[in-house]
Amino acid sequence: MADALLARTALGGGVAELRSYGDPALVALSELPAASMLDLRLDPADTAALGAAERTLALKLPQTPGKSAASADCVALWLGPDQWLITVSSTDPASLLQALGGAATSAVDVSDLRAVFELAGPHAADVLRKGCAIDLHPRVFVAGDCAVTSLARVRVALRQTDDRPAYRIFVERSYAPYLWDWLIDAMFEYSGG
Repeated sequence: MADALLARTALGGGVAELRSYGDPALVALSELPAASMLDLRLDPADTAALGAAERTLALKLPQTPGKSAASADCVALWLGPDQWLITVSSTDPASLLQALGGAATSAVDVSDLRAVFELAGPHAADVLRKGCAIDLHPRVFVAGDCAVTSLARVRVALRQTDDRPAYRIFVERSYAPYLWDWLIDAMFEYSGG
């Protein structure tokens, strides 16, 4: 029974039943497979700890507010002056945690905390603007930018992945069904319906 519970997505489907909605030519919403996520905290002034973390992750941690960095295997979202959300695609999070462990860092596996949605298409920013107060204009928020913000009164981490535009929305799993329904409702005028 426990295996059946673990094999469910945040929206209640089986892992092979990830949901999607919309028209990619206008705006499309997709539930993404569960990703391994780590909350990494370290003092960026500690160059030894910073260098060790960057070598382990094979990417330079963003030091600028609202920026992210990506490598072949992971993405680092700047969440605060000493905090990053790290998503990894193929590396075992346990081995990554062990490699990152040290007196100067704190790395915690938060994979079960968040669900990830992708909203993409020419009207994706228009949909987000209905419930998000940050400026998503292409001169201000571009590919690689990220923010912790409120979307439909739910705290999310938002990352623009490309200029289509496409966005990754990291939401706490308990709020995922509500936010999914809110996004579908916000997409209605772009669905041709």
